[in-house]
Amino acid sequence: MVRKSGVFLCGFLVLCMLAGCGRGSNEKPISPTEMPTPDSSVSTTPTVTDPVHSLTVVPSQTAEMPIYTINGDMTELTELTALIDAGEEITAQTVTDAVVDALADSAVYVTVNSVTQSDTVIIVDFAASAPPVSTVGAGIEGMILDAFGQSLLDNLPDCSGVSFTADGGAYVSGHFEFGKGEIYMRR
Repeated sequence: MVRKSGVFLCGFLVLCMLAGCGRGSNEKPISPTEMPTPDSSVSTTPTVTDPVHSLTVVPSQTAEMPIYTINGDMTELTELTALIDAGEEITAQTVTDAVVDALADSAVYVTVNSVTQSDTVIIVDFAASAPPVSTVGAGIEGMILDAFGQSLLDNLPDCSGVSFTADGGAYVSGHFEFGKGEIYMRR
């Protein structure tokens, strides 16, 4: 009984759709002999701009900067090359931004509050409510910290060590604890 009702309902819907085809338009089709004539005051010649002469393209010079990130299956730290503008100075902020972007490509969204330098030590301050401080396991947290530490040491010859803080205070997560000013990684 249910099957017959379903077939009847489907048939009824198809008939309703077909009955509505072609209705609703009160306009009659225009025959080729009734086509309107174009306005002679409007130019029908298209205006073409020569793209070679209207746009000057200056090639961008890039430089390579080696950084570290977490691989796609989140099992190991991998090195990759970040491209930066050739004239851009490589600073702690430049390196940190590149690592943040590379981690985001692996769906790890790190929030860095600030990057500062005290003598030859780079201090990266993370938001306590985001990775690496929270919402990740110990393995991923360690890889994130290693990515920042190794990337900074490799790209900044004057950097002798990297320290981490969370919201301006000591770095304390469910897995790691570092006092404010404690060096995480040294050259």
